[in-house]
Order: sequence, then C-alpha cells, then structure tokens
Amino acid sequence: MMEFNRRQFMVAAGAMAAAPAVLGEAKKAFKVGLVGCGGRGTGAIQNIMDAAKRLGCEVKLAAAADFFPEKAKAICAKYGIDEKFAFGGASGYLNVIATDCDIVLLCTPPFFRARQAAACIAAGKHIFAEKPVATDPRGLREFLKVVADAKAKNLSILSGTLHRHSNRFLRQIGPIQKGAIGKIMAGRVYRCHGSMWVRPRRPEDTNASYLANNWYHFWEMSGDQVTEQAIHEVDLANWFIGRFPLSAFGMGARWRRPAGIGDIYDEIAIDYDYGEELHVTTFGRHMDGCANPFGTRLVGTEGDISVGGRIVRFDGKPVAEDLARIEGRDDNGLIMEHADFLAGLLTGNYLNEGEQVAMSTATCIMGTLAAYSGRQVRMKDLLENEKSEFFNGWNAGFTAQLFEETNDIPMPKEGVGIVPGKAG
Repeated sequence: MMEFNRRQFMVAAGAMAAAPAVLGEAKKAFKVGLVGCGGRGTGAIQNIMDAAKRLGCEVKLAAAADFFPEKAKAICAKYGIDEKFAFGGASGYLNVIATDCDIVLLCTPPFFRARQAAACIAAGKHIFAEKPVATDPRGLREFLKVVADAKAKNLSILSGTLHRHSNRFLRQIGPIQKGAIGKIMAGRVYRCHGSMWVRPRRPEDTNASYLANNWYHFWEMSGDQVTEQAIHEVDLANWFIGRFPLSAFGMGARWRRPAGIGDIYDEIAIDYDYGEELHVTTFGRHMDGCANPFGTRLVGTEGDISVGGRIVRFDGKPVAEDLARIEGRDDNGLIMEHADFLAGLLTGNYLNEGEQVAMSTATCIMGTLAAYSGRQVRMKDLLENEKSEFFNGWNAGFTAQLFEETNDIPMPKEGVGIVPGKAG
C-alpha cells in the first residue's frame, strides 16, 4: 500500500495555495470531452468554462457521451456542437477519447470511473475524475494503477473533492497543521439529509440501463451514501488530520427505502481508527423527517474546529487564519477546483489529486464494508492483503467492461440490504 504522511499533506496544501488564480494575458483554448451528461456532468462542463474565464483562457466542448444518447445530444445542442459528436451506450466514452480533446470530464456513476480513467490516461488525456473513484476494493486498486500511470506520463488528475480548493477550507489548513488546536484527538463527521431521488424500472429497461439510470440505489454502482456523498466530509477529516485511518468498525440498517428499489442502507455509522488513539465517528443517513447534522468537527488538545466554520482555542486566544492562501480566490470550490486544474496545465505545474481522492474513497469503502459485514475492516485488507475476505470477496458481481459487452448484467438482489455477519 502507498505511504502517506503529514509532510506530503503539507506540501500538497502549499502547492494548492501557490496556484495562480488569474494568469493575466495567458491565452489558450482547451478542448474538453464530457462523459456522463446527468446533473453532475452538466454542472462540471459549466464549472470548467467559468473557471477558464477567471484565467483568461477558453474551454470548448468537443464531444459528449452518456449511456443514454439523448442526454449527450442535449448537451451538444446546448453548446452548439454537431450531433455527430454525441455518443451513447456504455462504450460511448471511447468515442469521446478518440477526438482531439485535451481534457476529459468523467461524471458517470462511480462504478465506471477506474475503467474510463484508465482509457483516458492511456490515450494521453488529462482528466477530471469526479468523486468517488471506485465503489469496491477491485476498483480502488484499478484506480491507483491509473494514478501511477498518469504520473509516469505527466498527466493531470483533478478529483471532485472540491473543498480543498475553496477559501473556507484553505485558509484553515495551515493553522491547524501548525498546531492551532494542538494534537488532534477526536473527530466526528455528519452527512445526514432527506430521501434521495428514485427512478423505478421502466418496461423498456434492460438490466444495464436500469442500473445505469437508478445507479445511486445500488452499492455496486454508487458505493452507498458514505462513499458517494459523505466522502466530502471524510476527505476533510483526512486532510486536516494529515493521514488516513488504519481500520473501521461500523453498523447500518435499511428501514425506509422504497420497496423493491436498490440494495443500499438508509443509515450508516462508522468508527474510524487513525492510530495513536485518534478515532473519528462518521454518520450518514437518508431519511425524511429527521434531524440533519452536516459537517466535519475535530477536537484537539488545545481547541477544536468546525472545518470551514470556526477555530476555537480552549484558552480563548484568537487564531489567525491564513489569509495568504485566499488572495485572488473565492469560496466556490466547484469553480476553483477547475481553475487550479487549468492553471496547472497553463503553467506546466500539473495537478494530480489521484492518490488523495483514491485514499479518501478507500476510507469510505472501508467503513461501508465494515457496516455491511459487521466486521472490523483494515485499509490493508482492501489494498494489500490478498488473503482477506475483503480483497476479492466484497466486489461487485459484474465489471464495468461487461456493460460494454452486454445489456444482460447480473442483477444484485434488490429490495433488501446486506445482512451483517454473513459472507459478502
């Protein structure tokens, strides 16, 4: 398994702070391919275009692909692109890669991320890989290989962990790493809100189209709620603590999901062990009519922080936030992440967030599998220990490649959650 330490976290944060926000007279037109034209994909193409305006350069949509071709055609029509550059089906991303685009935005369901990223890097494309980058241990290991290949080819990987590019968080990371609240001793992460959208199976759906359309409700496709959504708050904990957890213990339940839809839980609770007696408790929940706490809080020996909110010392002394980190920037991480990405391409200081997002994805998958299995799961069980039941025994029952070969994808057992205490 790759080693990550506090020094690497501080170097990464410093490089991010130094990235120019505006490049004056620098002019360049980037051609961008979009893979995944749902809500996140349509947002991402607009975000990178807005970022380009900040930098004085230009972004043009070159091609688009989606499992459902009408979505790709709609996005091409919106940006005045010939319909011949709109591609459908599970292999449509290969058509996008075959164009002369410089950058590919990967915004499909997370299950496809590693395979699509590998194809992009093999073709010499810079990529935006929306979080999470995998849903199971097999996908994690595949994506980490993509990261290594991108480094060898000097290609950029921007992840979707947008908080690392926002003023709200950048101005706090320096003081915390310099000991503003002392040694971090405990933390809690919340990502709780109401129920999610549901897209019931249509008469015309194949197994493949149904899974692609209703992807959120299958852990094989989305990773479940902690991996797909709470990764933002978990990533903040990892970043501010300066390392990743060693193991996880968790529990969860399925109470109120619509009958017959998907296989994910309604709620998950996880205890992450970061070593040195540091534990972070994480809660994720999708239920209407309940309290909805949201955010990351860390407690140290000398104070605490609501990450992105307030830093409070127990002795009452004020903490000066690092204003140098936010000069020329703003709080909109959705735009700033693409501004930093493009700035790196313009200056040759390429951004590669692949390891960071892969390991935060691994953190979430580790916790989810702990809840599903009822067992304690170690990080090395996902990434190193081939004898562990979690290395191969808790992977999806199909592969991303299979979607490109057939519509007859094996269906997961639907309408019930995984029962802890049984083998995966």
